[in-house]
Amino acid sequence: MDEIKKLLENMQREIKQQKTDMLEMKEDIKISINNNINEKFKNLQLKNELLEKKIEEQTIAINNFERHIRRKNLVIFGVEEQEKSYHELEKRIIDILNTNFNLKYDNNNIEAVRRLGRKSDKVRPVVITLSTLGLKIYIQKNKKRLEKTPYYIKQDYPIEILKKRKELQTQLKKEKELGKKALIKYDKLIVLNDKEKKKSHNNASKRNLSESRELSEPKLPCNPGNNTQKQAKYNQYDTE
Repeated sequence: MDEIKKLLENMQREIKQQKTDMLEMKEDIKISINNNINEKFKNLQLKNELLEKKIEEQTIAINNFERHIRRKNLVIFGVEEQEKSYHELEKRIIDILNTNFNLKYDNNNIEAVRRLGRKSDKVRPVVITLSTLGLKIYIQKNKKRLEKTPYYIKQDYPIEILKKRKELQTQLKKEKELGKKALIKYDKLIVLNDKEKKKSHNNASKRNLSESRELSEPKLPCNPGNNTQKQAKYNQYDTE
């Protein structure tokens, strides 16, 4: 009887030990699985962060490239769609510029012209690419000459930038209502403090004095190959 009792006690101990071992094994497996999952998650998270960084860098590069290729562009509104060919549209744009800006441009001063958007009942604006940044700056600074005409000129922005600038208009209005000097520069709202206002005013005065000599009547390029030096000269202007 005692032997049977001892045997049962041994069996109970063994069963209890087995249960303990199984629980420990289960916990070890759980920890191992969790560690494995955590490791894989960390790897995926790292890859995702690297991918997001790469996408962000590529987006910045694309935006910079798009801004670069548009730097000599202007958009003219109000030009009736009467042209039957590219050359007719180009000639019409040259006539508008020469008539209103007292210039003597020809097709050597314009790289390209095109209507913006699909043809519809509304008159589409015309995107023009000028041969130099200097010509663009001159037209921008003298765009008031178009005030008594059916035409007006705007900067050529990508759609995303146009949306951003539109969103910033509300904040711009609020800042001005508070008596602050504020402006939208490309896709950023800039609020100037008193020191910046004075510095900006002084810089503008100096720049206007210099530009009044150089840009009042821009020289037409005799040799397109010499545009590199002019381009470098006007790269200092970060037009809006």
